[in-house]
Amino acid sequence: MNDFVERPAKMLVCMVGRHRGEKLVEAAKGGGARGGTLALGKSVGDNRFLQALSLADIQQDVAFIVMADEARDVVKAVKEAALRNRKLSGLALLLRVPELYLRTGSDSPEPKSETRTRSRKMPSGYKLITVIVNSGYADDVMAVSRKAGAAGGTILSARGTGTEEDVKFFGITLVPEKEMLYIVAEQEKFPAIIEAIKTVETLNEPGGGIIYAMDVEEFIPLGR
Repeated sequence: MNDFVERPAKMLVCMVGRHRGEKLVEAAKGGGARGGTLALGKSVGDNRFLQALSLADIQQDVAFIVMADEARDVVKAVKEAALRNRKLSGLALLLRVPELYLRTGSDSPEPKSETRTRSRKMPSGYKLITVIVNSGYADDVMAVSRKAGAAGGTILSARGTGTEEDVKFFGITLVPEKEMLYIVAEQEKFPAIIEAIKTVETLNEPGGGIIYAMDVEEFIPLGR
């Protein structure tokens, strides 16, 4: 059995136009990242907000980049790439990952001494709200969120992993097709948006979905 070492880390979530995420990940690798994971999403919400972020195109690439070491070089590389290439304009969020588990003996370097100190950086004043619901209901969540002050969001297609045994045990019908909705909310608007989301009917049904939120350490408009 492999042993694993625990260490603090950061996650950079980048939202850019379709077919542009791969170039952004390559830029991140140039700054020291080892790679990333790309997902296909779509923009929803206030068109003016999306246009301001160069995300008016409905289809988006969402890149998830986990960094075990100091994130400054990676963030700098991504920002510079977006300034050089306007097609990479969009939005990036830097999130704190309290525990990352790496296999002992991997070629990952030991964390720098300042990593743990810097990982406690104060939040940016934004929250990232994630809502996972059965397919077809993310738009309903987004609609009530906008009324409560949210400017926009991004929907990713996903699937659940429930089994027939889960259905028998919980006595509910599990829908394998899911949607993940990401909403970046200003701190002062966050409570109202969360309360609004709680009123969505599907979230009040067994197996209807879940909500969770994380502090955004840094809010990074790309390309400006």
